[in-house]
Amino acid sequence: MGKNKNLKTYSFFNLKLYSLFLCLIYSCNSGVTTESINKNQLGKETSLYLKQHSENPINWQRWSNSLFDVSKDLDKLLVISIGYSSCHWCHVMEEETFANDSIAKVMNENFINIKVDREENPDVDQVYMTASQLMTGMGGWPLNVITLPDGSPIYAGTYHTTAQWDDILKRIIRLKRDNYDGLKDIANNVKEGVTDINTIKKQEEVSVFDSQYLDNNLNSWREKWDLVNGGDIAQQKFVSPSKYLFLLNYGRLYKDKSVLDHVENTLDIIAYSGLNDFVEGGFYRYTVEDQWKIPHFEKMLYDQAQMISLYSKAYKIFKKESYKDVVYKTISFLHSKLSTKNSLFFAAMDADTDGEEGKYYSFQKEELEKISGSTDFELFTSYYNIELSNPWEDDKYLLLPNEYSLEDDWINLNNISKSELDDFKAEWIKNILEIKSKRTKPRIDDKIIISWNSLAIIGLIDAYEAFKDDDFLNLALNMFDELEKNSFRKNKLIHTYKENQYQEGVLEDYAYFSKASMKLFQATGLESYFDFSKKITDQALEIYKDDNSDLLFYSNNEELFSKVISIDDGVIPSPNSIIAEQLYNIGHVIFDDYYLDLSDKMVSSVKDIIDGNINSYSVWANNILNRVESFYEIAVIGPNAKNVTDNISKIFIPNTIVVQSNIESEIPLFIDRYFEDETYIYVCQNKTCQRPETSIKLALDQVPYIY
Repeated sequence: MGKNKNLKTYSFFNLKLYSLFLCLIYSCNSGVTTESINKNQLGKETSLYLKQHSENPINWQRWSNSLFDVSKDLDKLLVISIGYSSCHWCHVMEEETFANDSIAKVMNENFINIKVDREENPDVDQVYMTASQLMTGMGGWPLNVITLPDGSPIYAGTYHTTAQWDDILKRIIRLKRDNYDGLKDIANNVKEGVTDINTIKKQEEVSVFDSQYLDNNLNSWREKWDLVNGGDIAQQKFVSPSKYLFLLNYGRLYKDKSVLDHVENTLDIIAYSGLNDFVEGGFYRYTVEDQWKIPHFEKMLYDQAQMISLYSKAYKIFKKESYKDVVYKTISFLHSKLSTKNSLFFAAMDADTDGEEGKYYSFQKEELEKISGSTDFELFTSYYNIELSNPWEDDKYLLLPNEYSLEDDWINLNNISKSELDDFKAEWIKNILEIKSKRTKPRIDDKIIISWNSLAIIGLIDAYEAFKDDDFLNLALNMFDELEKNSFRKNKLIHTYKENQYQEGVLEDYAYFSKASMKLFQATGLESYFDFSKKITDQALEIYKDDNSDLLFYSNNEELFSKVISIDDGVIPSPNSIIAEQLYNIGHVIFDDYYLDLSDKMVSSVKDIIDGNINSYSVWANNILNRVESFYEIAVIGPNAKNVTDNISKIFIPNTIVVQSNIESEIPLFIDRYFEDETYIYVCQNKTCQRPETSIKLALDQVPYIY
């Protein structure tokens, strides 16, 4: 989970706050009980995560602003427990602790208990995760928060054993009875801290960025690179694709071979790592160690979407067939496992089956012997890097194929031919699928999330640009049609829907949907997509405006104890950084300084915050890159615009927006530039276009850092 600011600045506050909490909690005596106020209401829900708790003896309620009125009337504390359906430790705590009758008795008698699906209510998750990070320096799921009746946190933690949770609950009960004022002091301090983190003041002047700012930040980031295993140095490895998209832009623009080498090495390793399901496709969320070998087995739509974008864009530079294979297999996974009847994609696939993490993906020794089939068993175990003396867990093994670049060496070492290996692999995969066909399939979280599907559209357009496969473009068009038709209630975007139940939209829905529509405009030249992109960007500015800053609130939920401004580009990009990017692109297409100025102010407002930690703010970094070096509009206008644009978009070009039109248009960038008998390419900068060209090469020669 990313942070909105560097929370190290709050270390003294953390220590003081938590010392106060521990002092209070360990100095109190016996507890009291109250009567139950309700029964478990989650059986009525459509959320898979909430339904998983519907049989608990705890009187769970779903998130509702009206619960605060009830809690205030009864003067009851709240337990707010947040998770998601594919979360392994959420399942463990549900089975061990929340199904426990004695725990339920304590919770029902003393608290109002709320279960939150973080994917349905990301704003609730954001604000309480911020509180957890502030109070403890940590975050994760399940996130279990205890609050005052108004929702202000007094305790935050993640997974607890039954005994730990029982102890915490009883200490809180005693503390409420014996030192309620102390709890209120904690709540006030937390609220002030969270509010402070989410207060980003307006800048009096627009910042001026230079290459030295980026160089200094990149050099700081280099110290964190894992040059052996790829990615950043960490005990657990997440990809965070937007990091590498920025590095691709930076490396290409400045012709920095070391940057491009690091990205290439990382993507090579990941393509054949434990993070990538080489049998059925799709990427797991992260690995639990630093060599990308042992995954945490949940598969999220947002990861698939962004990895499609990353490998598609990387293919434009490195031209590796292995990258193309990753893109096609990942899209195939989406089709086969997460596809809905209406062209959209479900949210996630669970890490657990039959109550065990990774059971669907691991094999016992006798199963390995069946998989090896007619081939030599040692040859099979060698290719998949299986050490029989070192099982993954409880006599279970994971299969990890050799890296593509090492396959020839392995073939020579084992004295076989490439065609023989291909035959062996075909048999092995067939046997793996045969074994898995008899297993319980991982659960699918079948909610539709607007923002994540928008990321999928973006990924598909990036794949279309790289490979010119019309299937990708057609799927993206169909997805957009479905989202446009089903994602609005009372002219406002929703965040998620399922079986006619839906949740109110948040800023990321507007940001990602706007970018998806802009990408479709670039790929097709249809102005309706540009108009839609601009329209919902304008709506976002109106709905989520913060009068005290140049940024936008994450949601407009007035009942949250604090507003949230999300700026970190973590496993998914910050919606603020995407809105800043969208404003910049819109301003360049319609030559409107209003949008350009707004974008400048947004980027300026985070300059000091992200300085020194740019690896956590990579989309902002790309926004800065667009300002440090020249930014170009490439407009292709004429009857053959799409064919010409398709050829241009196969090339990796940083710091540009490529747009097209095959008709006369009133869009300022296109005005008076259409001719019926020829298609011209205009390279423009600061509202001024250079001499039009009909040759792609001659046109792109006007952009100095393309090749």
